[in-house]
Amino acid sequence: MSGFGRTTMARRARVLDALQKADLVRVPDLASALNVAEVTVRRDLDDLAAQGVVERFHGGARLLARTEQAEPSKLRDGLDARKKRIAEQAATFVRPGDTVMLSGGTTTLAVFREIASMDVRIVTNNAKIVGEINEHMRAELFVLGGEYNRHTRALNGDLTNLTLNEINGTICFLGTNAMSQKAGVTSTIYAAAIVNRLMAKQCENRVVVVADASKIGLTAQFSSLPITSVQRLITDADADPAEIAAYRAAGLQVTLCDIDEDI
Repeated sequence: MSGFGRTTMARRARVLDALQKADLVRVPDLASALNVAEVTVRRDLDDLAAQGVVERFHGGARLLARTEQAEPSKLRDGLDARKKRIAEQAATFVRPGDTVMLSGGTTTLAVFREIASMDVRIVTNNAKIVGEINEHMRAELFVLGGEYNRHTRALNGDLTNLTLNEINGTICFLGTNAMSQKAGVTSTIYAAAIVNRLMAKQCENRVVVVADASKIGLTAQFSSLPITSVQRLITDADADPAEIAAYRAAGLQVTLCDIDEDI
């Protein structure tokens, strides 16, 4: 895949993330958030509309529900495949008997799917995981209480934080909106940033960030933790090489997952 194609995919992944959080977005807001021209955002939204993923309206777009979508999005399928590979790598670092903490997000949901059959305890604020419970699970599951965010489908807030402070984990996998060498792990939601920070604190020395390439090199509003508090990043091979080099120079272990050329 060319550098141009990778940049376009990463940008459109961020557009989809914004739509999932806000239901609808406006072109000027997206252009400002992505630091690109409004014409670029319009082109991205037009392409996503052509795929049947979003509905365009004057000045913006809204995300169609899955039942409204004409057919599965190739872009979304590609992102899901990347996250599955990241999750497969993440599972190799889990040991029998571990207490595994999983934060909110779709990549950590993919990690759950890989480790649910293992002899581990899973602690999470990710409400998406509740829908994955079945009789074939071997793992013990502890879902944290808290205030439900319908956009992110995660539980956050004072109750979540108080409970987390009482649980000691052995490894945690953190999803994130953004990660950069300068700002560390950051989030667009303050409450989610606090949960990530507490999970890392309760799993000292085995903190793993799982994030696809579209999140690497970015900075969101709220700080979760510095790079020095993370032991490993698992991402895909399209991640910004300069950022990856900076992480490694800072002592962070980085696992890059190979991707197919047609994703």
